[in-house]
Amino acid sequence: MSASNKALLIFIAVVAFAIGIAINSSHDHDEINSDTLLSAQLNVVAPESTPDDLQYSADTINNLLGGKLTLVNFWASWCAPCREEMPLFETFYQQAKSQGFEVIGVAIDSPDKAKPMLDSMGITYPILYAERTGMDVMASAGNPHGLLPYSLILDEDGNVVDQLLGTVHSPKMVEWLSTAGITTNLSSAD
Repeated sequence: MSASNKALLIFIAVVAFAIGIAINSSHDHDEINSDTLLSAQLNVVAPESTPDDLQYSADTINNLLGGKLTLVNFWASWCAPCREEMPLFETFYQQAKSQGFEVIGVAIDSPDKAKPMLDSMGITYPILYAERTGMDVMASAGNPHGLLPYSLILDEDGNVVDQLLGTVHSPKMVEWLSTAGITTNLSSAD
């Protein structure tokens, strides 16, 4: 390998390392504005709505906080990793909601695109629709790049306990729940 190729490889490695640090440092809990996240007015589709007649009301994440622990997941219908993790959230939600665990999905999408997908997947946890304001809400919640999926764990007071950019897997769910003293019959291998 020539000296110029080695220098180029070293330069690429340094740039990749710097980009990684920049992206990861943007996820510092101190930068998250929980008040903005909790109070953002987002749309809710009324349960009696039909696909041809979607009826909306406004709500906030603060009004939907569980009791012990709340998972807030930002997603979109066009995001394959988002669709992959949603059945996992539904399973843990069904297992642990009686213990104060809540899951809140925040769609960076319109209800007419997302609701048919949600219905086909059997998702029952609350969904809020951020639509065009979603990027601003995510930025205030520690994700200024707007990458999806993005999940936050909030304590009973709405403080951010943890966050994850990327797909959530079962071991992480088990860790979050057990830290809050919530038990399920699901294992980290499920």
